[in-house]
Amino acid sequence: MKQRTLRLALLAALTLQVAILAGVFVNGFYPLWLGKEIRLETRPVDPRDLFRGNYARLGYEFSTLPTAGFRPGDVIYLPLEQDGQVWRGQTPAHQPPEQGIYLRGRVSGSPWGGASRVTFGIEALFAPKEKALQLERELRDGAVAVVKVAPNGRAALVTVETQAIDN
Repeated sequence: MKQRTLRLALLAALTLQVAILAGVFVNGFYPLWLGKEIRLETRPVDPRDLFRGNYARLGYEFSTLPTAGFRPGDVIYLPLEQDGQVWRGQTPAHQPPEQGIYLRGRVSGSPWGGASRVTFGIEALFAPKEKALQLERELRDGAVAVVKVAPNGRAALVTVETQAIDN
């Protein structure tokens, strides 16, 4: 009897671990599978990290917020509006909009600073060293991030187009 109980407990533990790993996998790819593709204007920030490797770090005009109404750790919702071929951020809020496409982000920074940064999960594009350095040079002239946004506001970076897009 004890051996059977032990086997069932091990099977339950294994099943729970597999379910958690599957949930992490699905959560990461959810925006790529179900998201709507949009384009956002971006600018480069920094191409390398000693610990994570080579990448192009991207910044967006809507990544910096005034401190009024938002504190570090707050979840914000940024409605997006289409402007030609690109989408632009509108006024952020604490609640998701009832309709339209929006990004879900988290405020970071210090509570006593003049402005806070918001991260949306679309701030870095990893690439091999040579490609990251080439991308850094090309991004100086402006670029457009191709992003997929899921219905819940989660976003995933697909690629970066270095040719400027006319509005």
